[in-house]
Amino acid sequence: MSDNRVELSLSELGEGELTQVTVGGEPVCVARTGGKVYAVADQCSHVQIPLSDGSLEGRQVVCPWHGAMFDLETGRPTCGPATEPVKCYAARVEGDVIVVED
Repeated sequence: MSDNRVELSLSELGEGELTQVTVGGEPVCVARTGGKVYAVADQCSHVQIPLSDGSLEGRQVVCPWHGAMFDLETGRPTCGPATEPVKCYAARVEGDVIVVED
């Protein structure tokens, strides 16, 4: 397996949960919501706080410090104070495994 790919068991991430993995040496926030999995850089673009410590609101991850929200499909901020997007990673389910790639 490459450093630019990580796998975790689907059972490790319940619906409505967030977790952190490392892909290519970078922290990545993996989210499971609405029956899908998503992955974005695990750092708020407003203040460098792990988004994986935050919460989910539908298809958005909410920063735990100032409430900035990011769309999990595009990485774009949907609520300030953040104005810059976060990087998105490829995420999918293969059987009972979540695969995240850079």
